[in-house]
Amino acid sequence: MNGTDPTQPTERDGAPLTLDATALDRLAEFEARGVAVPRYDVRAMRAATAERPSWVHLGAGNFFRSLHAVVAQRMLDAGHDTGIVLANLRDPAVIDNSRATDDLFVNAVLGEDGSVEPQIIASVAESWHLGPEAEDGWARLTAVFENPSLQLVTLTVTEKGYLSPEADVAVGPGRVRGAMPALASLLLARFRAGAAPLALVSTDNFSENGERLAAALREVAQAWIDAGQAPGEFADYLAGDRVAYPSTMVDRITPAPSAAVGETLAGLGLTNAQIHERGSGGALAAFSNTEAVSYLVLEDDFPNGRPPFETGGVVLGDRETVGRADRMKVATCLNPLHTALAVTGCLLGYTRIAQMMEDSDLRRLVVGVGAIEGLPVVDAPAGMDPAAFLREVITRRLPNPGLPDSPQRIAADTSQKVGIRFGETIRRHAAEGTAESLTWIPFAIAAWIRYLLAIDDQGQPFERSPDPLLEQLDERLAGVRFGEPRTATAARALLSDASIFGVDLVEAGVARTVIAHLSTLVHGPGAVRAGLYALAHS
Repeated sequence: MNGTDPTQPTERDGAPLTLDATALDRLAEFEARGVAVPRYDVRAMRAATAERPSWVHLGAGNFFRSLHAVVAQRMLDAGHDTGIVLANLRDPAVIDNSRATDDLFVNAVLGEDGSVEPQIIASVAESWHLGPEAEDGWARLTAVFENPSLQLVTLTVTEKGYLSPEADVAVGPGRVRGAMPALASLLLARFRAGAAPLALVSTDNFSENGERLAAALREVAQAWIDAGQAPGEFADYLAGDRVAYPSTMVDRITPAPSAAVGETLAGLGLTNAQIHERGSGGALAAFSNTEAVSYLVLEDDFPNGRPPFETGGVVLGDRETVGRADRMKVATCLNPLHTALAVTGCLLGYTRIAQMMEDSDLRRLVVGVGAIEGLPVVDAPAGMDPAAFLREVITRRLPNPGLPDSPQRIAADTSQKVGIRFGETIRRHAAEGTAESLTWIPFAIAAWIRYLLAIDDQGQPFERSPDPLLEQLDERLAGVRFGEPRTATAARALLSDASIFGVDLVEAGVARTVIAHLSTLVHGPGAVRAGLYALAHS
């Protein structure tokens, strides 16, 4: 950069550009720098949304920015007139970050050839924090939920967001903590305001997410009814035909904002492309970065109508089609590969998924998990080819050098994912009598247990990614010790826990293979590489 500050535009670039309240009057300047811009009147969209909101999203992370908000922008570009009311339930800094740029952000699509295609996304009409202290946010969202115009609520609150601690539920309806109690409180307000229809759409990455959302909400509602905090009819509303819980399949690899992408945007003249680390962990920025491939498959069940999703690139179908698409992705063709790579990559010292795909042993691992053991038991969804989907994942998406994705990010909360990502395939093999022949998936499970020991393949301690069950898992695996292969059998009790693995691995006939792999992986320094090599070349 010849000693210049990469965050400041050069004189050749023209006047600096900032994502803030002035940006809507300077869209032509952004476009002249190579940044795609909205093709609709953003201010008119915001006014229309304020009057008759139709879409609320809970969870303001980068995945929302690169998928849902992009879908909404496409619909707006095609003539739709209302945007998204965005709410975040935990860290208020997330909403502060959105408001600092007037709810505008740049979504940067990272090509396999190293290209960066930035676009200003303006489909967020307004944003609100929903913590217990956020009186303004609760007042606004309550008014939105009371408005009959509201058609759908989408969620990206991660797997653990569907679990409601008893203390959070016991507080009762109101400005509460937790995604499910918060959503239930807003739904109770809608019920009391006339019980208008609504679709509640989980877009989190697990199978049968619509059914899980319905069960989680009904559990909270029933607890309130039993405590005299909500009327019994509220349960009937949530269980009746006025509230739908469509199933979904979502897919777009979206790593945390990359400093390299920030520098690229700064080079185009954007002055606020810096990344800010927040106190609670995670990066905040005026941009998101993602891959070119994306999928959003929705069950077409919207009792109060819906936006024109077809114009946003969404695939609509019945529940069976969506369920098959979701299982194809979550349980076979992408998520299991991610988890297998993540825990093994952390042990081997990798920090980038794309680099891992250059490792022939690891590439063989994902082929084994996906193609050899996953594809034989997957149901093909109408209009989609699982083998082609998997081939695209292995040959294009995971090796994309432009994606700054890390195994450390993917390894977070693995205890909440491992049953979803491997359990379905194991159950299907067990039903066909072939579970005892599995070896690649058991290796991935053994690698996760080896990862939980927090000792890398060089025999050095490392910091594990966050997981809500780490303390409990440490206690249950206390008998498994690095350097002592015979202690691998101490994992047997954990392997029988279907609440973690989605199936009792002992009963399924898989535990013996997991323990055999684990005994190899704990042998000592270099054992992970040796075990992986032996498996890949067997």
